Amino acid sequence: MGFNLLDLLLPREMKFFDYLNELSDHVLNSSITFRDLVVQIETLSEEELKKRILIIKEYELKGDQVERTMIEELVRCFITPLDREDLHTLAVDLDKPLDLLKDLTRKIEVYQIRKMPINVCKFADIIVEIATIQKDIVRDLSTKQKVRYKVEQMHKLENQADELFDVSMAELFHGKDRESVLTIGMVKLKEVYEGLEETVDRLDDVGKLVRGIKIKHG
Repeated sequence: MGFNLLDLLLPREMKFFDYLNELSDHVLNSSITFRDLVVQIETLSEEELKKRILIIKEYELKGDQVERTMIEELVRCFITPLDREDLHTLAVDLDKPLDLLKDLTRKIEVYQIRKMPINVCKFADIIVEIATIQKDIVRDLSTKQKVRYKVEQMHKLENQADELFDVSMAELFHGKDRESVLTIGMVKLKEVYEGLEETVDRLDDVGKLVRGIKIKHG
């Protein structure tokens, strides 16, 4: 990045990195809570289940608040550490997985799902893995750290999720997952898998966006 006189005359507002880091923390914590919920769902009491669903909802609400605050600050701030449009897009993209995880837990609650196929648990593990990398990659925005390898790892996880989705759909509609079909229903379980795949896709989008920002700024 070339020399800029404004860098000397006006301090760049570094608080935007703090907002992004806070958002990425909420994403990871929500992912871990969701993973624990689906893995342990058969042993959870109704009270404990509602408690975990509420925790995920609270992470989504916190994410919304951080996103709103950051966008308001972008409007007021004269100079930013990265392009204003990139910061706005990052805030919006980081909030999307929180919305999706909240929607997934809402489906689990409304559909009264109390038994999870193993593939749902595998999806939840992938979400935690990719959310862990996105947390690191967002923190790398404020450093000179290279992110190419981490973006590649995120993309590999996204490919694994695509393959897992295809396998899950095949098992669902060809009867290999018959026990789950009988207890949950094809349509309900299909919606869950679609939500899981979209969550992974949106997390992968964050990695691609960070990579693009890094390339732009050198």
